[in-house]
Amino acid sequence: MSDQQKSPRGDQWRGMTPQNRGLDTPMIDDVFEALSDWRRRAVCRYLVTCEDTGVDVETLSTAVARQGQASGVTDSETTVDSVERALVETHLPELDRLGLLDFDERSRAVHYWGQATVEKWAEHAETVSRDGEF
Repeated sequence: MSDQQKSPRGDQWRGMTPQNRGLDTPMIDDVFEALSDWRRRAVCRYLVTCEDTGVDVETLSTAVARQGQASGVTDSETTVDSVERALVETHLPELDRLGLLDFDERSRAVHYWGQATVEKWAEHAETVSRDGEF
């Protein structure tokens, strides 16, 4: 079996929860890559607080834009339109590729089933950056 097939980045795993994939936790490099951008951190933090496992891109974009505005991120980066464009074009596909959520581009739906390691580090990143840039 190739490394690509073993990895959560393989297309054959698309649409499966981490538990279905036989994964307990993502690789730590993937966690830090996922949390390296304020928008991806905000996505993860928002999804942790959702009562549903799924959300549409518009709702998510609005929540992420609000978080960015509250955290003092540059105004041009925190409009709902600019956040939505960045999420759809870059950040949601990246989080999907890393196996941390499922993003369906056609329906613009995001599904998240929980990932304790990511949630822990996202919370930590939020805590240590409250006084600085999110």
